[in-house]
Amino acid sequence: MTYKVAAYLRLSKEEYSNEKESNSITNQKIIIDNYLKEHKEYKLIDYYIDDGCSGTNFDRPEFQRMLEDIKNKKIDVIIIKDLSRLGRNYIETGNFVEVVFPAMGVSVISVDENYEMDSLDYYGSDYVPLKNLFNDMYAKDISKKVRSSLIVKKHNGEFVGKLAPYGYIKDPKDKHKFLIDKNVSHIIRKIFDMILDGKSRREVADFLNDNDILTPSEYLKINTNKDITVMKKWNSEMVNSILRNENYTGTLFQGKKRKLNYRVDKKINIDKENWIVTENHHETIISKEKFDKVQDILNNCAVRTNRKGNLDPLSGFLKCSDCKGQMHLKKGKNKSYYYCTNYFNKKCTSHSIEKTKLEGMILEKLKLNQITRSYLYERVKTIYINDDKTISIDYK
Repeated sequence: MTYKVAAYLRLSKEEYSNEKESNSITNQKIIIDNYLKEHKEYKLIDYYIDDGCSGTNFDRPEFQRMLEDIKNKKIDVIIIKDLSRLGRNYIETGNFVEVVFPAMGVSVISVDENYEMDSLDYYGSDYVPLKNLFNDMYAKDISKKVRSSLIVKKHNGEFVGKLAPYGYIKDPKDKHKFLIDKNVSHIIRKIFDMILDGKSRREVADFLNDNDILTPSEYLKINTNKDITVMKKWNSEMVNSILRNENYTGTLFQGKKRKLNYRVDKKINIDKENWIVTENHHETIISKEKFDKVQDILNNCAVRTNRKGNLDPLSGFLKCSDCKGQMHLKKGKNKSYYYCTNYFNKKCTSHSIEKTKLEGMILEKLKLNQITRSYLYERVKTIYINDDKTISIDYK
């Protein structure tokens, strides 16, 4: 009788050096092919190769394809080099070997371990759960070592991500460092300058679309040919992600997220005080001063002067002289007033001042005919509102 065979091969990223097809995969093929030459009763249907896939979960493309072929009665036997190639998750691997495959009428042969799980044997020997437990422990140990190695690199100021942030490229001489990408760095500066000039994130996105500026994902796709989802139109969220990216100040921020555990890919956010920070890691695109000013504007973006969504020219510049809290604009039926934000949570007094009166004082003090954000940004750090409804200006 001839049995239809699936040869399953797997190697995780941690186990090989990024070659197109690793030596270990080649070795697995040789071992399985030699076994098939000695056992003429087996007919190879196909190789199912998950190269670069973790053994701690079974959501692997080739493994899933093999399952589909088993369901369609194309496979009678699965041949593997050893049980760890099937998986390193003790519970799930045991479930497949001892329950799922036998229930589907499929046998499993582990060549190196000289072991066969017959499809009629639902329980098998005690060897399988013990071996799977060791494989699971190995996966946990490897995961811990890889994570520890990456943490050390991050603390040493080495970037360990796959891609540099939009606006940078990896240094060809040192993949852990960045160089400014001069093809798009001016776009980032333009985005920040437009916010400082009072434009909203929506207006910035519209400007970029009107001028046919490639989105970050489009630019990445064209320059790397990576298989990624491309967003062809700028939107407020894209603009916001650039405006919030503190890496543009020359400081590298890593360790913002981590995997829940070695068995699942789900990631959890890490508190900012526990991020790994490396100052002066790369050349700045946006100065820290400009970045912080934009953050003040974004954090107070509810302050608007018209329905088009333009920011109030004074937004982000006004502070209470007592508590140093931000001043927010509240619009009434006839008049608008600025109030200390801490007044509403009872940490300060209102320090309220009428909008038109405040603007008049600022125009007089700065000897201007019109208040513009670009002028304030160039010359003013902060405008303080005093208890007696006067102002004090902290110049640059």
